[in-house]
Amino acid sequence: MTDRAAHEESPAVDELARIHRAEHSRLLATLVRRFGDLDLAEDAAQEAMESALRTWPEQGIPERPLAWLTTVAKRVALDRVRRDSTVARRLAVLRVREGSPTAPPADASVLTTEGLPDDRLAMLMGCCHPAIAPADRIALMLRFVAALSSSEVAQALLVPRPTLQARLTRAKKRIAANRIPLTVPADPAERERRLPLVLTAISLIFTEGYSATSGDAPMRRELTTEAIRLARILHGRLPAAAEPQGLLALLLLTEARSPARADARGVPVPLEDQDRTAWDAPSLAEGLALVREAATRPDAGRFTIQAAIAAVHSEAVRFEDTDWPQIVMLYDLLLAHGEDPVVRMNRSIAVGRAETPAAGLALLEALRGEAELERHHPFHVALALTREEAGLRADAQAAWKRALELADNAAERRFIEDRLAAGG
Repeated sequence: MTDRAAHEESPAVDELARIHRAEHSRLLATLVRRFGDLDLAEDAAQEAMESALRTWPEQGIPERPLAWLTTVAKRVALDRVRRDSTVARRLAVLRVREGSPTAPPADASVLTTEGLPDDRLAMLMGCCHPAIAPADRIALMLRFVAALSSSEVAQALLVPRPTLQARLTRAKKRIAANRIPLTVPADPAERERRLPLVLTAISLIFTEGYSATSGDAPMRRELTTEAIRLARILHGRLPAAAEPQGLLALLLLTEARSPARADARGVPVPLEDQDRTAWDAPSLAEGLALVREAATRPDAGRFTIQAAIAAVHSEAVRFEDTDWPQIVMLYDLLLAHGEDPVVRMNRSIAVGRAETPAAGLALLEALRGEAELERHHPFHVALALTREEAGLRADAQAAWKRALELADNAAERRFIEDRLAAGG
């Protein structure tokens, strides 16, 4: 074995890879809270990871790896501030200089004016600053708080990758030029205005975890777990608000299906073929209780409606027992809250179940040409499945092939390849 191969297979490298997947955003959020500068935080976090890559294989993994990285990254950042007068002036304006009485303790949990005990949640709120363009806020949150790759964020937002990268660059320039603090606003009304976008970001983090855009596995449990944790904190802080409660219900009801989500090969299993007895009963019970309560609140909105759709699926003992007319009605309610091509796609699928495959297919075909959906491989999967059910096998094959061209996740590709082979 070569030195390089041994290095790549060392436990230290594995641990660093794990931290990068699961904890990098926590490190970044801690640094942003401490220094108030996203570029500085990114550079310092990167240097700390590189330092660990050099040190840990020889000296061993420290007892508290994340604390080690945080300490090194803070030292790197402070050194840069001392060397760079431009950065120092910017931080001085933000009043986050070392030892400032207004800065929170370096390693303490954030307990800000609204009591959010989590750096990442506070940073999500900060990314919704009104000076940042609305289209850029979610991109910023997913890239730097959820630590998704540019490709994953582009897929989540249904935009081309160059568009996504332009948004990120624009947002970072605006933050620096306007000296925007990525922290929780003191004004309660402003916090309330930012809440819907924070909920959206959490839901997108979960979606990427439940249906991974890339990689080998169909799911990324670190993302679904993190999204549920953030949703629990928000619901705990705002117990009388419908939408945080509805979001938590939605995530729990969806997560409950994960034990039946993939077969022994790791290939995704469609909802109609899943073993419902394998669904996680405690999560289902908690999610159903939450959505029933959220639905009675006057401020119930789109997350509560989505949770209600998940609840209808959960209450069906068999796929054939699903109340599809009710699901169609719920999608209509969802569309009343705003146009969304993915919601319209899902409504079309539900119509195909509630009425006939031909009825659903007509609606799906009418969505062809929508730029967001044409880049969205689940749309082509839905088109292929519905065409098969309508008896249009040749057309279905064409849709499967297009879905295969767009899918990056290895498990998703195996699923599509299996269906292509079955139809050939």
